[in-house]
Amino acid sequence: MPADPLWDRRGPPADPARAITSVHDFLERCRAWGTDRQIPELLERLQQAPSPTDAAKLHQWTTWVAFLDHALSELRDGTLDPWFDEL
Repeated sequence: MPADPLWDRRGPPADPARAITSVHDFLERCRAWGTDRQIPELLERLQQAPSPTDAAKLHQWTTWVAFLDHALSELRDGTLDPWFDEL
């Protein structure tokens, strides 16, 4: 298996509090991409010309946003804190 190029680009380990904040910020940006851009574009396309492909993509994006909501809630309530202690 080839080496992961991102592994070579990582910086020094962040303290757990900073790592949690960084992940939270990243997930918020991912969520915004779905809710502010992808989902509205798909809804507009479906209103103009419904297709099974776009309907499936809409389902995928709404599922992705729901997953991100769950992950963000676990970051906020501390459920995932142990994951960051091991960095």
